[in-house]
Amino acid sequence: MELAPTDEVVVRGSGPLGPYWAPIPYSWPYPARKGAARRVSKTRHWRLLSSITGRIDIYLRRGRTERPGHEVAGWFANNLGLFTKQTEMYDVKEFLRRYAKFLSEINHTSVLLIEIDYEEVYVGRATPGADDLNDALTMASEHLASHREENKVLLSTLGRTRNAYRDSLKITLEAQYNRKHGHGKPGIEVRFLGIPSILLKKSQEGDKDYRARIDQLRRQLTNVAKEKFARKYENASKVLLKDYERRLSKFFDAARTTRWLHLEWGKTGKDLKHRVKF
Repeated sequence: MELAPTDEVVVRGSGPLGPYWAPIPYSWPYPARKGAARRVSKTRHWRLLSSITGRIDIYLRRGRTERPGHEVAGWFANNLGLFTKQTEMYDVKEFLRRYAKFLSEINHTSVLLIEIDYEEVYVGRATPGADDLNDALTMASEHLASHREENKVLLSTLGRTRNAYRDSLKITLEAQYNRKHGHGKPGIEVRFLGIPSILLKKSQEGDKDYRARIDQLRRQLTNVAKEKFARKYENASKVLLKDYERRLSKFFDAARTTRWLHLEWGKTGKDLKHRVKF
């Protein structure tokens, strides 16, 4: 299958980590702030890579575009895209059905949250390895059956790469679909948050032991080793995002896509702990 044209952007440097249910803020990245992205591009390797955030924007085909008929508003719509609304071909139920096939294919079946039009429909157990995707979809279908046509859905899942523990990533995926949205915006946004498993607090590991282990890791790694550490997880994340994009293209008719990858650097130990606690 031929993939849709893809743009890829990689930003290295400190940046925002959103709240738990939104690991990448909806307003990030800001297209108009390319200069700001360049200013933070210099990596400070005395710090340790704490997480990697990414995003896949999917612009869908076969949607319906609505423009105002008024002469003045119509001019703004045709020339500037103002007042133009896009309605995608998939309803919320169809989106959930297709996206669930993608999640099953990548073994991301531990559901954290399903939210439809800002209403929590399902809240999971947040346990890696849990398989509650079918239960979550059943509750979402029951909700949709008793409501009018819905517009926006958010689905968040938790998983892990299959590598050895030391080299694996703990991953949160969060998909947002807007059936009706403004001109020029993607219909589907899939956000990625990957944290190196070695930085996560182990089960039955106390706070002091965790801080001591992370501090020891930071001291043991030279600046060169820290750079290799970061590159390893950056490359792994690039491969994952490309693979996710390829698989998503099997289930959605995409006109084009954009991949964003952002490396988050931060202090270790106590300062890092709140970022990696799920």
